[in-house]
Amino acid sequence: MESLITIFVAFFLIGTIGFLKPSKKMKALSLIRMAASKEGFKIGSTNELRKKFKNWNSQVAIYQVKNSSDYKNLHFLRLENELQLYAPISFKYEKNFEIVREKISKLPSSILEIIFFQSNIAIVWNEMLGIDELLKIKEAILKI
Repeated sequence: MESLITIFVAFFLIGTIGFLKPSKKMKALSLIRMAASKEGFKIGSTNELRKKFKNWNSQVAIYQVKNSSDYKNLHFLRLENELQLYAPISFKYEKNFEIVREKISKLPSSILEIIFFQSNIAIVWNEMLGIDELLKIKEAILKI
């Protein structure tokens, strides 16, 4: 009986330790997030920010970077393999819309949604695409 209890306790401890060990996916995500942090990205968001995104779900992440562009309060959404203006619709009638649309069209297809705020640019993308894709995204955003 004592040996049965000892074996049960040992299995319980081994199982608990197994749950504490990070999975391969979590290790990969932590490397990507650490690299993103070094590149100037802020990872994560508030519930209020998540509500602004239409393509956000638990499989993708929201990254933010400082807005050094001239564009403020624009929201582009990926529809039919193209980032299209979502808000404000009135911006389509401004004279520099075609210039902005051309620059936005050069962003990598991994960006599902992008919002230009006053102080930062927030994007929704799939983190599992890796660090190389993140660097492409950063380079493309800096060209806007």
